[in-house]
Amino acid sequence: MSQPRVVRFLIWFFVTAGVLSLSGRLWNKAVNLSEMPAFGFGGSKEKTQTQAQAHYMMGLFYENQNKFDYAITEYKQALTLEKDIPAVHLRIAANFIRKSDFPEALEELQEAKKLDPENIEAGLLLTLLYTIQNSSDKAVKEYEDVLRKASSADPKNVNILKTLAGLYYQQKKFLDAITLYKLVLDIDKNDYEAVFLLGVILEESGKRDEAVEKFKEVLKLKPDYTNALNSLGYLYAEDGRQLNEAEELIKKAILVEPDNGAYIDSLGWVYFKRNELDKAIEHLEKASLLLSDPLIYEHLGDAYFKKGVQDKARVSWQKSLELNPAQDKLKEKLGKLKK
Repeated sequence: MSQPRVVRFLIWFFVTAGVLSLSGRLWNKAVNLSEMPAFGFGGSKEKTQTQAQAHYMMGLFYENQNKFDYAITEYKQALTLEKDIPAVHLRIAANFIRKSDFPEALEELQEAKKLDPENIEAGLLLTLLYTIQNSSDKAVKEYEDVLRKASSADPKNVNILKTLAGLYYQQKKFLDAITLYKLVLDIDKNDYEAVFLLGVILEESGKRDEAVEKFKEVLKLKPDYTNALNSLGYLYAEDGRQLNEAEELIKKAILVEPDNGAYIDSLGWVYFKRNELDKAIEHLEKASLLLSDPLIYEHLGDAYFKKGVQDKARVSWQKSLELNPAQDKLKEKLGKLKK
């Protein structure tokens, strides 16, 4: 799995399936819902709490629709009614991360941690953010703090274990990550996310055939798991094999998440590998509008270059480098273009 795809998956896992997946519980931790009367009853304070919760739930609705700006607006409305709730700041941060607006996310996470210094979720997301931004010293410090809190709070919490394993993976500590994923599977042998992440590590380690088997195992446990559908299809495409099956797998993922730019990029890459360049460009252009990602722009540049449209290839590759300057092979591609 290439580095941009790794970051995309970790962002998805942290803010969607990992530490922030228990959205209802996050609010319950912040405001005791068992003591909150139904909307329209009780005194002014109770009404304010109910209205704040309504904005929070609308934020969750928009977030699930991938409408991050609308979600952020609703969450901020909740904060105007009920201040100083770490859970709401966490959700705002999660949406900024998914928009790749990392400075705003950092501000929200710092506020959440200021309000609740023992908040493990805030610490985990801060670690992810520092890691993405290559602030290794800050990431390690935050990471050690998270480990201390997590081990004492809930040593068998599979979400915490998987999230910490994801951090080990991002730091290239593959053996440590594998140990934690296997511990998760000892607790729950049917945890498809842990099996999937083992597959990701195998792919990253160059053991592509073993990764394929893990992704297939995931799909036996959960046939509609979109990350596995996309990853297996993309891996096939990268290797230039079973391209028809790759197309079917990725289309199944897109059927569930039609506006997922990463999945549309994968489908475009299948078409590129089949030399269907017009279809490839169509899908890669769409993906670039949905997700600003260096890998998508590199793919788009590759498609334009293969079609002989060098000016557009140059623009796409340059955009990729702007998003991720550490791409020596891409710099070589640009150097070979005619001036």
